[in-house]
Amino acid sequence: MPRLVADDIATALKKRIDAGEWNGRIPPERDLADEFGVARNTVRRAVGLLEASGTVVRQVGRGTFLAAANSNTLAAAVSRMEGTSPADMMEIRQLLEPAAAAFAATNGTLSEFSAVKEAHDAASEALDMPSFEHWDAEFHHRIFACSRNEFLKEIHNLMRILRNQTPWFEMKKRTFSEARRLAYCAEHQVVLGALLSRDPEGARQAMLSHLQTVQRNLLGR
Repeated sequence: MPRLVADDIATALKKRIDAGEWNGRIPPERDLADEFGVARNTVRRAVGLLEASGTVVRQVGRGTFLAAANSNTLAAAVSRMEGTSPADMMEIRQLLEPAAAAFAATNGTLSEFSAVKEAHDAASEALDMPSFEHWDAEFHHRIFACSRNEFLKEIHNLMRILRNQTPWFEMKKRTFSEARRLAYCAEHQVVLGALLSRDPEGARQAMLSHLQTVQRNLLGR
């Protein structure tokens, strides 16, 4: 019987995939198990049948993606990014944000630097975690805007969307403290000082140092 149930679920899922119900990836196994009223193992067997037929592709730790969407399209790439781990995100931030800070020190205007300072001042005055998180994100976002590199800025916009998902916010909430907020603001001040001095290497190093602090606080390493 379980095998027949798995077959039936696989057939139902295939019909919904063909009808275009999902874009990029299908819901998690636990959600499908609740929907069909069966054990997760049964759904896992059903998804395994779809994988064997080439309908879907499973990526460990990220989810199950439609094989047709598992191609070199922008939408497919964005869909696969939704499961990005905090560790992967921090590694990419440490590659991109120091470079953006260096570009900003060279290319930013005084009015753009004023906008960065405004975000820094607001974060420094924040009285609660959500307010600080908003202005902290704005501080980094405005530095990317100063870089004058539209492609780099849009990559950051995508990263920002990913980091605004509930699991990210909950992780930041768990690791937040007033002492850490003050430390982040102090490090932001160093970055801002390098921007105002038009010191690209100083901005690069200050941003990298700041992100290393964030990584230690979020991931313990």
